Amino acid sequence: MWRNPLQAEAERAELRFANASIRGIVTTVGDRMVEFAEEAPGMGLSEAEVARLQRAIGLNRRQIVSGNETTSDLCAHSARRLLQGCGLTPEQCQGLIFVTQTPDYAAPATAISLATRLGLPVTSMAFDVRLGCSGFIYGLAMAYSLVESGLNRVLLCVGDVASKFVDPTDHAIAPIMGDAGSAILIERKPSAASFQFYSDGSGERALIIPNSGVRKTPEDEGMPALMHMDGASVFNFTLQRVPSMITDILQYGAKEPDAIDYFVLHQPNKYILKNIQKRMKVDDAKMPSDTQSVYGNQNSASIPGTISGFLSDDFSSRRLTSLFAGFGIGLSWAAAIVETDHIYAPATFTGIKD
Repeated sequence: MWRNPLQAEAERAELRFANASIRGIVTTVGDRMVEFAEEAPGMGLSEAEVARLQRAIGLNRRQIVSGNETTSDLCAHSARRLLQGCGLTPEQCQGLIFVTQTPDYAAPATAISLATRLGLPVTSMAFDVRLGCSGFIYGLAMAYSLVESGLNRVLLCVGDVASKFVDPTDHAIAPIMGDAGSAILIERKPSAASFQFYSDGSGERALIIPNSGVRKTPEDEGMPALMHMDGASVFNFTLQRVPSMITDILQYGAKEPDAIDYFVLHQPNKYILKNIQKRMKVDDAKMPSDTQSVYGNQNSASIPGTISGFLSDDFSSRRLTSLFAGFGIGLSWAAAIVETDHIYAPATFTGIKD
């Protein structure tokens, strides 16, 4: 039984901003396309099982790195394209936040070396955040907070090379995961935004990489340091928590559903998203759900990755009000309502092309 997030109604983690805005979003995915039907025999799946999973979950293909590229490599590629597209130099950024579960090292923080690789000055701040599915929302709120508090521009880099922390023969999780790194530029500019955050550590075993840190427990003895997922628990958690969170952020942001141009949610798989969509009664045109089927689950990069992959023209050419929602590992979930106005948002880059 999950904890009731309303136990402390007056203690909610909620934030509002008025002077920070997204200027651009760029996403880079792994260069190798993997077809589910081609990798399924190695996972012990029959043709009938493949067809069922393709229908039920939307499994089709995914993009992963083909070599030793890391999340920071994908994010560095995205960040360089982002700064170039926005007509800025690295010296004009004062901070970098790196959100990932796959850093270059356990220590030191990858954000520091990434900032140096990009050319940010030594007078800038840089730090890591270890979050997954909700990480984009958390990172975005941190960047907004820093800009609203005095910085002019902050780079938010999010993503994972998830193919490196799953067993390639595990048909429950391997064919879901993709590799991606997004870079988002947040700058000081009048714009309204609202955020809400939730966390419930009692569900940490639902998605976990055992034996991957310093804690050793009897139940993890002998288990490899690879992602383990309790699919039923994750599904139940999502349907119990996400629709009510969306309702709550709409109320907190004083927005009617019709005022939202796009509902851009974390993309675990199409089946989960279609269930959320049905409960929320959101039109297909307003809630994209194909990211996992084309690129794989991009973890903390899945929201910006969905914008890059399917909504780049609209975000580039229109003023939009969007609702973002991330949910999953932790357990952690968060939502935001943000305004964007003709941002730099090119289509997804496939592979690192420097």
